[in-house]
Amino acid sequence: MIDVHTHILPRVDDGLKDESEVFKVLEKYKEHGIDTVIFTPHINHPTIKTDISKIKSTYENLEPKFKELGIKTFLGSEFYLTPKIDNFIPIRDYFLLVELPKETFPLYLLDKIFELQLEGYEIILAHVERYKWLIDNIPLIERLKAMDVYFQMNLESLESDRFFIKNGLVEFIGTDYHGDGEPDFSLFEKYRDIVEKGKRILGL
Repeated sequence: MIDVHTHILPRVDDGLKDESEVFKVLEKYKEHGIDTVIFTPHINHPTIKTDISKIKSTYENLEPKFKELGIKTFLGSEFYLTPKIDNFIPIRDYFLLVELPKETFPLYLLDKIFELQLEGYEIILAHVERYKWLIDNIPLIERLKAMDVYFQMNLESLESDRFFIKNGLVEFIGTDYHGDGEPDFSLFEKYRDIVEKGKRILGL
């Protein structure tokens, strides 16, 4: 199984701050049958400042140790989409996890998604359940799906959701784990069909 959205790469954003913590977390993943983890630090976020070169070098330095644990890891990013598209780290070279404003519909959204798709990227909208302007907006959801945009939901929202899961709109599940508390890893097994769907889409 796979977690596609995490903030456990240490000292690169608002997630884990200590290198030893990431190995403890990865051991927890192993215990619950999760064998693939994608690191998605924030990039281009309006309030969380990060350095893309530091993110890449931190991952490169730690990747050999991750392999020793027997867990596959990949580096990506959670890219905050703005009218100006800057640098980012796609997952497996062409999947882009995109974060958006929570309260207000970004008028540039469809144009920027199309622009990124023309460049060859597959778009995954991060934690779709958080966007108040998207929930129950059927025409917009249908438009995004017609554009082949994937939806990711956070683990903590699965049990309370009455819309995205019910209507089969979710392709990816992630913890969005920042190190606070511990995710309910049992939900990966409960929603295994969605987890495995995401894994297939990523070609893993």
